[in-house]
Amino acid sequence: EKGTSCILSVWRLRKIMLRIHLDSTLKTIVLIWSFLVACLLGCDSPDSTPPKPRPTPKGMAGKVKEKSQIDLGSSTVVLKTEKGDIEIELFAKIAPKTVANFASKIGGKLYDNTSFHRVEKESLIQASSRFQALETIPLEISDRKHVRGTVAMAKEEGATVSDASDFYICLRDFPDLDGNYTVFGQVTKGMAVADRIIKGDKITTTTIQAN
Repeated sequence: EKGTSCILSVWRLRKIMLRIHLDSTLKTIVLIWSFLVACLLGCDSPDSTPPKPRPTPKGMAGKVKEKSQIDLGSSTVVLKTEKGDIEIELFAKIAPKTVANFASKIGGKLYDNTSFHRVEKESLIQASSRFQALETIPLEISDRKHVRGTVAMAKEEGATVSDASDFYICLRDFPDLDGNYTVFGQVTKGMAVADRIIKGDKITTTTIQAN
C-alpha cells in the first residue's frame, strides 16, 4: 500500500508540474502575441494629411529676424543639407510677403541646423525654423500649381493664414493643394537630393543670393 501511495503521489506531482509548465507556456505565448499586436498597432503608417505646422514647443520664442539686403525679385535660396544642396528660385512677384518673411528668417539663420521633421517618401519633405513662435503671415494664393519641386508654406487645415516658419517641398504633383497654400518658390537644382532626404536629416546652412 505504501508503494502504491508513493507511486500515486509521484504521478500527482508530475501531473501538477506538467500543468504548471503548460500554464507557463501558454502565458508566454499570450505575452508574445500581445507584444506583436502592440508593435503592429504602433507601426508608423504613411501620413496623408495636408502640410501643416508642427506643434510649437512651449517657451520657444521667435528670434529677431534680419531684413534681406538682396533684391528678392531675382534671388535664389541655397539649402545646404547632409545629402547635398537644394537651390530654390523665389517668386517675389506673386508672394512678396511670404518671400520677404522667408528671406528674413534666412538672414537671421533661423533655418540653420534644423531638421526635416516630416518626410513622406515620393510625396513631400517639410522643415521649420529653429525658433518657433505663434506667428502667421497672410495667404498669397496664385495660379501657380503644386508640381514636383514646388516650395510652399504650410498652414493649419482650413486656416486663412500661412504658418510663418514651416515650408515644404513637393516631390510629386499635388493638384489637391492648388489654390489653398502659398506657393513661393521652385527647386531649380537638387531635386535628386530632396528625393534622398529622410526624417531627421539636417539643413546645415541656408543662404540667399542674387541671380
